[in-house]
Amino acid sequence: MNYLAGNVNSPIPIPIYYPKDIVAGKGPYVVNKNGDRYIDLWMGYGALLFGHADPEIVQVIQKSIKNGWFFSYQTFLEKELSETIHNIIPSAERVRFATTGSDAVAYAIRASRAYTGRKKVLAIIGGYHGVHEGIMPSEGTVNKYNPTLIPFNDIKAVEEKLKKKEYACFILEPILANSGCTPPDKGYLKKIKTICNRTGTILIFDEIVTGFRVGLQGAQGYFNVIPDLSLFSKAIASGLPLSVVCGKKKIMETFIPTGNVFFANTFNGNPLSLIVAKTVIDKLKNSNVNSKNEYLGHQLRNYIAEQINNIELPACVQGISSMATLAFGCKSFRKGIKMEKIDDKAYNLFIQKMVKKHVLLPPLPTETIFLSPVHEAVMDDIKKAFKSSLEEIKKEIY
Repeated sequence: MNYLAGNVNSPIPIPIYYPKDIVAGKGPYVVNKNGDRYIDLWMGYGALLFGHADPEIVQVIQKSIKNGWFFSYQTFLEKELSETIHNIIPSAERVRFATTGSDAVAYAIRASRAYTGRKKVLAIIGGYHGVHEGIMPSEGTVNKYNPTLIPFNDIKAVEEKLKKKEYACFILEPILANSGCTPPDKGYLKKIKTICNRTGTILIFDEIVTGFRVGLQGAQGYFNVIPDLSLFSKAIASGLPLSVVCGKKKIMETFIPTGNVFFANTFNGNPLSLIVAKTVIDKLKNSNVNSKNEYLGHQLRNYIAEQINNIELPACVQGISSMATLAFGCKSFRKGIKMEKIDDKAYNLFIQKMVKKHVLLPPLPTETIFLSPVHEAVMDDIKKAFKSSLEEIKKEIY
């Protein structure tokens, strides 16, 4: 019997034809209770840079847990990892550890309001920044300062909204990952940085998804644009609960005890998460994981685009680094997939066909495919599944 409210633990509806009872993951696969294996192209919402149950990370957890896994006191690891992040993330003059991406967003917005004395928040249509009060309008919320939303890659909209100097901050994913994988136009991030500087608006990069996945320095390093505040989670601890708020010292010092902004959570800076984060960073420093992921992403996107062109299918694929999104019914989505009229029916049928071939994609067309080096060994199987499923969609719908 399933006693979960609504039968799920997430707002994302899992299709009835998807495996429901996952009991294990290894490398590129997830396994259900019947022992059926599926190639996973969602990879823990992008958190699993090295695939499922990476042996080195498993070993670190097993070794670390013997020394205790939770303390009321500040640990040496907190200070050690904060220094590491300071040294690799361009914006990280000061660092704080939290638990989830939603936590990190809430703290960053509080700090921005305290520092600027302004209340309004600017964000992107199709962007996602967690579930807390004041960022995710929902029944039951009462916050009157919900974000103002503008299209991605629209400089004129940024200029228009910020010129009156009413906004505390502009928060955005530097690469949209929740409205299809949508990279920024050339120069877009630099231009918004200039506008934010001129108007006294705090620029926040939500790198919950992009951090460490597109490179060791995140999207800010990838595009060479340094925000005022940065937020990280997911991949930094390979899916263990950890998030990071970092940025300019003068803004970060609005947090208690140097300021008056409350920043607290029982599990902030959990030692298990911190030691895994340290391991993740060490692995990225000493391997070609990011370049391998970049190569695999480029390879898969090109292959899918080639198949789409060969059969003249009304669809497109786009993305960056190890991320990709397939959309039916449109030729591109420069401002995010939510700004386009996409064919949900075709996508739903497509992923159903992929499941039959034991390949799992994100169940929503707005979500992003994520790759890992462990996918290299099964890339031929992935390509075969894409090719035949696209052909079937062409025949049955178009």
